Amino acid sequence: MVDQRLVFHGWTRERIAGLATGVQDGRARVEATVQLSGTAPSGAGTGTGSRPVRFLLSGPGDVVGLAPGAVTKRYPSPGALDHESDRCPYVELADPALPWRYTPAPKPAAGTGALHPWLVLVVGTEDELALTADRVTLGLAVQELHPLGGPSDPHPWAHVQVDAEGRRVSRVLSGRRLDAGVDHVAVLVPAFDAAGQRLWTGAAAVTVPLFDHWRFRTATPPGSFEDLAARLEPGVAPRDTGRAPLDYPRVPTAGDLEVRGALAPLGVGDDPLPGDVAADLDGLRTPARDAAGRPIVGLPRYGEAWRAGAPEETTWGTGLNTDPRDRGVAGLGLELGTRLQEELAAEASASLGALAEARQRVRDLVTGLRASGGLWRRRLPRDPVDALWLLGPGLGRVVTPQGTVAQLATAPDRALPAGIFSTAARRALRVRTARTGPLVQAPTPRALLAAANRCPPAPKPRDDGVPLAALGIDGQTLLERLRAAARTGEVDVRAIADRAAELAGHAVDQLRDFAGEVAARLGRSADEGTPAPWAQGLALLVAAAAVDPQDEDEVRRLAVELRTFLARYPEPAGELDLPDLVVAVDEPKPEEPPCRPVDLDALAAGVLAAFDPTREDGAARVRVLATVDGLDPAQPLAPPEVCVGLDRPVWADVEDAFPEWLLPGVAALPEDSVIAVETNPRFVDALLTGLNTQLLGELRWRNVPVATGCTPLRVFWDRADTGDGTRVDDVRGIAAWADDTGLGDPQHRPAGASGRDLVVLVRGHLFLRYPATVVYLTPARTTGGVPDFGVDPDPDPAVRVLPSFQGRIGRDVSFFGFQGFAPEDVLTHWVVFEEPPAGYRFGNDVSTAEQPHTWARAAFASPVRVLIRGDRLDPEGP
Repeated sequence: MVDQRLVFHGWTRERIAGLATGVQDGRARVEATVQLSGTAPSGAGTGTGSRPVRFLLSGPGDVVGLAPGAVTKRYPSPGALDHESDRCPYVELADPALPWRYTPAPKPAAGTGALHPWLVLVVGTEDELALTADRVTLGLAVQELHPLGGPSDPHPWAHVQVDAEGRRVSRVLSGRRLDAGVDHVAVLVPAFDAAGQRLWTGAAAVTVPLFDHWRFRTATPPGSFEDLAARLEPGVAPRDTGRAPLDYPRVPTAGDLEVRGALAPLGVGDDPLPGDVAADLDGLRTPARDAAGRPIVGLPRYGEAWRAGAPEETTWGTGLNTDPRDRGVAGLGLELGTRLQEELAAEASASLGALAEARQRVRDLVTGLRASGGLWRRRLPRDPVDALWLLGPGLGRVVTPQGTVAQLATAPDRALPAGIFSTAARRALRVRTARTGPLVQAPTPRALLAAANRCPPAPKPRDDGVPLAALGIDGQTLLERLRAAARTGEVDVRAIADRAAELAGHAVDQLRDFAGEVAARLGRSADEGTPAPWAQGLALLVAAAAVDPQDEDEVRRLAVELRTFLARYPEPAGELDLPDLVVAVDEPKPEEPPCRPVDLDALAAGVLAAFDPTREDGAARVRVLATVDGLDPAQPLAPPEVCVGLDRPVWADVEDAFPEWLLPGVAALPEDSVIAVETNPRFVDALLTGLNTQLLGELRWRNVPVATGCTPLRVFWDRADTGDGTRVDDVRGIAAWADDTGLGDPQHRPAGASGRDLVVLVRGHLFLRYPATVVYLTPARTTGGVPDFGVDPDPDPAVRVLPSFQGRIGRDVSFFGFQGFAPEDVLTHWVVFEEPPAGYRFGNDVSTAEQPHTWARAAFASPVRVLIRGDRLDPEGP
């Protein structure tokens, strides 16, 4: 049905073309009256005048070509090989008015809709058209199929489309009938010459300018999506489709056996195997080794790679080795692995990544650990503290969350001095050096560290940096008495000056002159009431009185400070007064950090544990192994082996090598038939076991390190989760199969995977012509609890079931699988084939007597959706 939101018009032009009244020299002639009004600077009008104006609009003879981008779409696509023969080729143009802009005709009368475009799309065969660089010659046949009218005649194969949002697009179509399986050329050419006359009349071949062209081919057989889909017949297939006969001549009484393929009939299982067949086949097998332990070449033992020595002790292994049906399918996998050995080995090697580098890294680590472990055991001192001294220079590289061990052991609150573990300290304290040589007995490392690990004695009482005990002052010190006097306001400045002179008199001879001058200046400040640096002056005098005359260095230092005091504070001295002195004395003095000896034995134990290369958490071992993923936790230092995972859908390999085994009897499917089948998990298990058996043997033969129990190939159908698109394997690793499960058991599937899935299979040309056809299932409505296929299904997209895998068998058989969809549920669903969106299309079988806008509506081709009843897809019957 035509989309009612689309509106079609027969032509459109710019507004100026509406003023055209005739044609002159192949161009539309415009006549109009122009009126001019004048205004003076003062604002007063100066008069009005009018005159007729005549000019010509550009015509087709003025166009030399189309600008790049003028054509926005070509249908069918250039180079297409499967164009529908009942659909019109066309071009879409960026400028909606372009097809009629240069038509040499005035605006048609109201309501007639008669205006011929100056652009025409001509479609012909190679015999009907002859192209050069910018010209094309049209033969008589193609002219007859594309007749031209006059400029004022209607032309049904050009229109303007307006959608619900007001967007406009113009199209120029070719309405000729197309033959199937023929190569065509589409050319965009002008319809009129420079004089405004038709370029061809069908009387003789004509060469015209070429503006655009492309080639395409119509499909074989002819028909549209609707035609091809209408040919499909549901449920037409031989009853033995999906089953292959198997003869076991060694047991004539076994009867006929059948092997189901990868795709099998709905709801049909496998018959039990006669016991005499299993016993006979088991008797043909030989043991893996003889009495001497030598291997015996015999029939393959499927499952040996995952159940060494005892694959027959499992239910699935018994089937693989004693059931000729399963053994035959496993043999197909074995043969497939042999044919693809080079390709599979190359993929496996490529997927190993940096395994060789990882193995080399582990080997180097093992060598280093063994060498360092030997040195550690032979050369390390027995005394832990002696060992700590030996390892000391490396403590700066042992990092903890709080800092390095060297920083923590020699922190300001610790007794050990900074640098005790440095190489410089080791050289200074080395035995038999110039420093330690004279000693009668060299100190041991434990003795050295014990001596260094002592806190210094507490300092003697000092006040403001000046020792007062040497002055013989009992009770409160001078500065304490001054501090107390300042708080009560009772400050005797003269008493302070006298005390300064007394202190100066006690100074040693070398300092007495300087001390006396300092005391004199303080006395004059007391007499004159001027400020003085009392605290500094008194401190210097106290120090000068208490200094040891034999300590020459200290005497010289005090002399320098006294001279500096006198030079910095000449008379009259200033800067500070007595309250400043008291404040300075009252300021809290920084506390000395606490000192704690280091527990050398505990430190030694922790350091030895950090350096010990023989520990499982040794630094080198942890650091190197952290760079390698996938190691065996039980034996991380063993050469790493990985389980190679090949992202390869095996069904495609089976289709290339043994297509009849995907669906036995597929060649007998009738043309244009649709049937429902199901996946056969028993076939998939057996074939993947045989294929992986051969692949593992080939990889080990080539010295590719593969982990024991690995299953490299786990994907058969290439399933994908329809929700997030992630890959879904068909089997778990064979090593994880339970011993009491048979082939095809649900336990062999990974989480979220189903072994029995519905598969819709189609044979015909529909998917050759339309490979992007949308396929899905939708439930039928029910009446009284029974599916009612007489009414349309629910259109809600939320109830649709999309396929999770698909493929093609041979050239014309396509299949679509539905992961997790029970095959028997297809009987209550519609199978829907929805035409892929291909833009707007128009049929070429509509009468040309219509006006352009009514012809476009009549020829509009709506997308098609074909529904097939699911209860008719089972060839075995509903």
